Amino acid sequence: MIETRYNERVFIILRRLELFNYIKQGKGDLIMKLLETALIGNMKLKNRILMAPMGAELGDFDPRTNAYYVARAKGGAAMLMCTVVATEELEGPSPASVLDEHSFAGLQSLVEQCHVYDSKVCLQIMAGTGLGGVAPGRTQPIAPSPMPVVPGMDYMYAEMTKEEIAFSHQAVVRTARLAQQAGVDCIELHAYGGYLTDKFMTKRWNQRTDEYGGSLENRMRFLTEMIDAVKAELGNEFPLMVKFTPSHYLPEEAGYRGLEEGLEIAKILESKGVHALHVDAGCHDNWYMAMPPIYQQEIAPQMISAQAVKKVVSIPVLSQGRLENVNKAEAALTNEWIDLVCMGRGLLADPEIPNKIAEYRTDDIRSCISCNEGCIARVASMPDSKPIECAVNPLTGHEGLRDLKIAEVPKRVLVVGAGPGGCSAAITAAEAGHHVEIWEKNPQLGGNFRAACMPTFKRDGENILNYYRTQLNKLGITVKYCKEATAESILAYGADKVIWAAGGTPVRPASIEGIMGENVCLATDALRELCLVGDTLVVIGGGLVGCETAINYARKGKKVTVVEMADKMLPEPLFIQNMMMLTQMLNHPNITTMPATKLARVGHGSVTVESAAGRQELPCDTVILAMGFKPNDAVYRELEGKVEIVNVGDSVRPRKVYDAVHEAYDAVLSM
Repeated sequence: MIETRYNERVFIILRRLELFNYIKQGKGDLIMKLLETALIGNMKLKNRILMAPMGAELGDFDPRTNAYYVARAKGGAAMLMCTVVATEELEGPSPASVLDEHSFAGLQSLVEQCHVYDSKVCLQIMAGTGLGGVAPGRTQPIAPSPMPVVPGMDYMYAEMTKEEIAFSHQAVVRTARLAQQAGVDCIELHAYGGYLTDKFMTKRWNQRTDEYGGSLENRMRFLTEMIDAVKAELGNEFPLMVKFTPSHYLPEEAGYRGLEEGLEIAKILESKGVHALHVDAGCHDNWYMAMPPIYQQEIAPQMISAQAVKKVVSIPVLSQGRLENVNKAEAALTNEWIDLVCMGRGLLADPEIPNKIAEYRTDDIRSCISCNEGCIARVASMPDSKPIECAVNPLTGHEGLRDLKIAEVPKRVLVVGAGPGGCSAAITAAEAGHHVEIWEKNPQLGGNFRAACMPTFKRDGENILNYYRTQLNKLGITVKYCKEATAESILAYGADKVIWAAGGTPVRPASIEGIMGENVCLATDALRELCLVGDTLVVIGGGLVGCETAINYARKGKKVTVVEMADKMLPEPLFIQNMMMLTQMLNHPNITTMPATKLARVGHGSVTVESAAGRQELPCDTVILAMGFKPNDAVYRELEGKVEIVNVGDSVRPRKVYDAVHEAYDAVLSM
């Protein structure tokens, strides 16, 4: 029985989300596995939520970097994991930070600030990336064995010499020693995902014939020597973890690691005195497994490996993979797949997740949309790596630099459009003390993003819309649905500031014969189940929307042909992790793709298309248009100069959620 001090509203929210197990305990407090204490060696953690290694890449423990991490410590994470590379002398600069005599004081300051919030700091140390970086003065990148950097290319890795191996180990030990002196609570050795140490451990990349190649024991030697050296330097009791990949989830006959060998590695690591194992999945050849995009709705592959590892070792096992979803995180702990939950992107979207769980405010969690665009895509954009940010949280990476200030003189703000950009603008403006109203032409919020969330493989995207709805309600923001904004109605409203976030309008070229027919519908309507769809479909447009639409209907048993004018499917820029998984999903038996082909006309039961091979008629019941978007900016242009107005998001030009949310925040910040 819940005591009366928990009000009815909170009770309803908690029951609806099915997040918690209620236990009659003294005052009737709510208990979750996520909030239980835990141990790694002799290090006590206040809860089981850790920040995964999401390197800020903002600087080597400078004030901006530290502010980023401290925000997550303040938000309640039990431990923060910060990545550094041990040396840049073998591979040159990488996006990772470096710990040396110059950055030592910064790390020391970070540790002290995090300890104020009872948050531990773990330094994850990379011996090297093994991804093709070349240090000044060298002509080839290093790897365990000589082989092409990219299959089929002449550009080759150079085999690491034993002297270089020893140098790498010395750099790791030096880094670990500095970390301990700075007050760091734990060290994690980076040995996963096809990076340098994992390359040594894996047959595919390690073809050496000396003591560092061949048998599993020999392939492990690069790592086990590192473990021995670090333990000798720091002492056996200093908490030491290893992050590794039990299975690459790729063909073992090609030399990738399967789970059976991965479990042997886990046993070896425990025998070496490691205090915890951090489990990951995949490698750069199927990179999306490491940071699963929105398409990975099922419990991530990390959990399959983690639960198997947990059965063969007695030390704590931790892992990640879309576990910012509190339901999934709690399930992973309750089912004893893992002992500790790592959240990466989730804590970028909302640094306060642990505190909000503890305070019964899970409805206030700003959900990650797993787009990868603001975080890993920016950091991985080599050679022009950019600082880490977040698509739905404009403050990530800018903590203390772009903080919202309360308005001295509140303004009357009208926001047109309730997509991610409009909702963000309205919430931000209300938090700044302004009086805000939203006009939305549809009967519910979300804009075109709502259509994008409709496929079953993207349903988690709706979580951010639920967050927006909750915040709009809590802030008392009036939202007028089914309200068309005209120049006259906006001027009559008399706003001090108008934020135009009306989004984009689907392209439907009237010049194409038959395109206005009753057997033709827009992809945004089809995804929202607002049109009649037959069993045989032709999707016009093989971009992101067209491919996702095709996959959605193929999985429902429809036969789908995708027609794309460009020479390949998905021609617009898309981050490689997302591209890899989406391309794999597109390889469906119900989908036929036709690149370098354009629509000529639409008939009653077919379409005519043109390619280099000539004209071809494709029988179909329904034609679905995914031909892109154009800015919905006519009213905005009509109002320029007549009212203070700013245009944000797709109504400027069609782009991503990242652009809409950040532009919306900037629009309010400049008021």
